[in-house]
Amino acid sequence: MHPDIVSVSAEKILTAIKGKLIVSCQASKGDPLDDLDTLRRLATSVLLGGAAGLRAEGYKSVAAFRELTSLPIIGLVKTTDSNGDVYITPDFAAAKSVSDAGADVIALDCTRRRLSEAEPWTTLIPRIYSELGRVVCADIATLEDALLAEVAGANIVTTTLRGYTPDTRDIRSVDWPFLEQLLSALEVPVILEGHVVAPDEVRRALSLGVHAVVVGSAITRPQTITERFVAATVFG
Repeated sequence: MHPDIVSVSAEKILTAIKGKLIVSCQASKGDPLDDLDTLRRLATSVLLGGAAGLRAEGYKSVAAFRELTSLPIIGLVKTTDSNGDVYITPDFAAAKSVSDAGADVIALDCTRRRLSEAEPWTTLIPRIYSELGRVVCADIATLEDALLAEVAGANIVTTTLRGYTPDTRDIRSVDWPFLEQLLSALEVPVILEGHVVAPDEVRRALSLGVHAVVVGSAITRPQTITERFVAATVFG
């Protein structure tokens, strides 16, 4: 795949999602919503609500969502290690599975912890371009991750993994100073994802200059939403 073709695809996708909301329709293993038909219905609902794109985990969900819409789909494969740490699209086979299912963008774990692997993301990015012809979204946790991903050729940087790596796990809300750092330091588009719980946070992020915002649990996970409301009933 010629790099110019990937660039044209990236420009088309970035134009489609600029200033808009992408909804992540996923469910953890064991969650009552961890069912393909249920996730398909969730995706249908958020599309009716005006979502400009979807983020989907696993080739089955990507394929099911592709049948629903021609809007951009960010595909990924989520895995966890023995310590419970989350990894996004760990290898080329995972990337190919969601690409073949119809994902327009491949989300890739671009944190420093993965640089020592047999097939680090620095080599996965060009391989995804050349063999799959897909746009790459670098899921990062730190500014150093983001800068390395930009140099490696990622089309987009997302804050997905901030709060989910050993050195950032204490972060449980949108890190606004960090977001401003990214926007100042990077030339590639930045997408806010993670810890977004309210519409005013979406508005604030877009006003700062993020390209788009991904929201998941605050829209698609009734258990998480209910827990937040229940917490408001506790006094003292």
